[in-house]
Amino acid sequence: MRKTKKIIIIGGGIGGAATALALNRAGFDVSIYERAQELREVGAGIALWANATHVLNELGLLEDAVRNGCLTTNYQFLTENGKELVNVSVDKFELPVIGIHRADLHKILCSQVASKFTLGQTFERFEQDGAKVSVDMKSGLHDEGDALIGADGLKSQVRAALFGESPPIYRNFTTWRGLTNYIPNQYRPGYIHEFLGRGKGFGFMMLGNNRMYWYAADKTKQGQKHELEVMFQNWFSAIPELIAATDKANIIQTDLYDRVPTRPWGTGNITLLGDAAHPMLPTLGQGACMALEDALVITKCLQESDNITKAFEHYELQRFPRVKSIVEQSLRSGRMGELENPIAVKLRNQFMKLMGSAIADSFTSFHSFRA
Repeated sequence: MRKTKKIIIIGGGIGGAATALALNRAGFDVSIYERAQELREVGAGIALWANATHVLNELGLLEDAVRNGCLTTNYQFLTENGKELVNVSVDKFELPVIGIHRADLHKILCSQVASKFTLGQTFERFEQDGAKVSVDMKSGLHDEGDALIGADGLKSQVRAALFGESPPIYRNFTTWRGLTNYIPNQYRPGYIHEFLGRGKGFGFMMLGNNRMYWYAADKTKQGQKHELEVMFQNWFSAIPELIAATDKANIIQTDLYDRVPTRPWGTGNITLLGDAAHPMLPTLGQGACMALEDALVITKCLQESDNITKAFEHYELQRFPRVKSIVEQSLRSGRMGELENPIAVKLRNQFMKLMGSAIADSFTSFHSFRA
């Protein structure tokens, strides 16, 4: 009888929680260490595209996500004044697209594996010894298992322990994410409305429980502060309305980073997952979706091979081409948003109008993938 393998996961966000759930359902022994003192996800809203809702369906959680989210049918790009550039239907797949609060998704993922979490633990170091790997936390806690997965985000300490400290790349944008109960009259049910201006952007969409999520981005130097109300005061009327209607406590500002996609992601029985392996800009809305895909693929690879090193190599080989493509396309999309010259912005807008069908096709190629 084959002995149950123990997998240690560092990081209990969406990627770590999804991986723990998938592995637990597949019969692995899982331990998750999370530095937060309580089991909750920060942030605001995300779009779960069909490639991600496929993963939730495989994990038996799709109905829960639909119940807690809002079905999305269209992704509409507009000028800052509200003139439509492109309108892409996103409800043509066999699986739905869902707008959901990150905390609601995290709660759904954690509900069946909460007992596997140890909270308030910050990773310090690992040690490999043959087929085993041990981890030490700053608290003094020690654990040993058959494999280690670093799912500890953009500034992953597991990544740093593997490959040395290397800061992520600031990509010239800061972003704000807001949550409010105010729904503008101009909102079209089922739509993601995204407005493109000169070095700025703004979008809004519905989440579950009748909440409106909005996001803004501005080309700026790292760490600078700006007044949102002033920046977007002359934009489409729903935008300053949403900003004014949002409590400042419900607005999160974050600088945007990624990394140049590189391999390897690990060595032997240690690997990385999600933003720890392949952080990307949010311009295509695929960050959390890629972490969910990773969770399913790494579980399948571990099920298919009794050799963890080979399973992790196979996982990396499967995932790298797809995530590399999406990281690079997210960066290209971000650079289109950097344009500030009025002539360049006008040309970009005309290009988007002309390329509407190609943009729709690119959405299909992203979202039709099934891990």
